[in-house]
Amino acid sequence: MSRHQLVSAWRAAPFAEIAWIDEHGRLDAATVVPLTQRDHPAVALTYDRVEVGQALARAQAVLLSVTSPVLGGGNTPVSAWAHVSVHEDPRGQEFQEQLLPQELAKHPPARRFADSMLLRSEHPWYLPRVLIRATRLEEIQTHPFRDALALSAPGGAGMATTVDLEGDGEAAGIRSPLPDGPVVILQHGADLPGLDQPWWRRWRGEIRDGALVTEEFAERPQHLEPLGVWRRWRDQVAFEKACRAGIRDATGP
Repeated sequence: MSRHQLVSAWRAAPFAEIAWIDEHGRLDAATVVPLTQRDHPAVALTYDRVEVGQALARAQAVLLSVTSPVLGGGNTPVSAWAHVSVHEDPRGQEFQEQLLPQELAKHPPARRFADSMLLRSEHPWYLPRVLIRATRLEEIQTHPFRDALALSAPGGAGMATTVDLEGDGEAAGIRSPLPDGPVVILQHGADLPGLDQPWWRRWRGEIRDGALVTEEFAERPQHLEPLGVWRRWRDQVAFEKACRAGIRDATGP
């Protein structure tokens, strides 16, 4: 498979997945807004997610993928193992110069914080970022259209695929075969085209005798109705507090 296929899907998708195997062999995954920097896949995490950036910096292996049937922009689901560089941009200068225009163009929620100089001055906590850039892509592969991304590690070696789910929540199972061993499964989506209500579900555990044994389940619930003003305001306040706390911890008082 060509590098162009992954990069094209990464450019087109409003959300993508990043998964990794940490230094202890533990698997994890998260949704990201996919950007590009000098024709390389990139991610710019706000500081409420600084721990994700730190985990990627220490990871044994990192997987980039665009597999959501809803958010794939019409592209075939694709993934690639990647070598990544991770560095912090606590003043947001590199982000503003190289990546902010992309984020404003493809991620409508960003516009309420940074679509003008005035908004940027009112939301300075939104601009500092943890920047992740793929320096090399390897083992690019396509996948069938299915419900979710799965990163498994049979025998300690990472293997990416897509799976169909049965059931919902923590008790969900899989209909697609996976080898026994550790696994993380990520399912996600969003309201189109506004992207104001992204949702995700993540299962982490093991495959035993072909069945998913969930050890940890987390989710951002899906909302089928528009959020009210009070909920939107509360979410924005929590987002700002988390970003400010991450910046403060990274840079000092």
